[in-house]
Amino acid sequence: MFMEGRIFDFSALAVITGLMGIFMHLARKGMKVSIRPIPGFEAIDEAVGRAAEMGKPLHFTPGFGGLVAATFAGLEVLGHVTKLTAKYDVRLIVTVSQPETFAVTEQVMRQAYLEAGKPEAFKPEDCRFISTDQWAYASGVIGVLFREQVASNIMIGQFAAEALILAEAGNTVGAIQIAGTTNAYQIPFFVVACDYVILGDEMFAAGAHFAENEFHLGSLRAEDIVKALCIGFMVAGALLTTAGSVALTTLMAK
Repeated sequence: MFMEGRIFDFSALAVITGLMGIFMHLARKGMKVSIRPIPGFEAIDEAVGRAAEMGKPLHFTPGFGGLVAATFAGLEVLGHVTKLTAKYDVRLIVTVSQPETFAVTEQVMRQAYLEAGKPEAFKPEDCRFISTDQWAYASGVIGVLFREQVASNIMIGQFAAEALILAEAGNTVGAIQIAGTTNAYQIPFFVVACDYVILGDEMFAAGAHFAENEFHLGSLRAEDIVKALCIGFMVAGALLTTAGSVALTTLMAK
């Protein structure tokens, strides 16, 4: 029934899935789950407010990636940003690089404007497909930043080598910048060029942070427990290996 070398993997998957289900259920039943403040998320109000005060647009991009986890995290933030821009009558310009991402992004914006009570505020021309080519996409976004002279620039999603170029362009036009990505090798570039940076898996707390969705809150609690277990395994493994024991490595190899 079980493939040799996959028993531990299957057991770990079963534990993680079980924890997710249990804490989602408990959250729906009223269990209180607190979330620590994330400065990058809290600064979104400031970014929208600055655009409203200056009478300039706000730019948002979920990055160069397709429909991957980081992009979906960015789109969750986009939903919140769209509702705020609708509330304060701020023009929102969104740029994307993949056809499938464009379709989902457009729907996220439509739905957010509808939920904000201003469906007529959605302008299809402000959800812009740039290019599937990485550098053409980067050039197109830079052009938008300079032509529109945006007051705020939010970049949350999947980013690669174009990250620093986009951040530098936003810095040059004087925009307040909020950035976030799961690519650890791009985070340093965002740190030096942006005002606020959302680090790695902080992005995936967006749904819980903005909407306080019970499923998101429960899964976050389960994820924190899984992270603690992983750290415990690493510490135990290091100590056992130092002591000359291979018990843990033998267990994990099953």
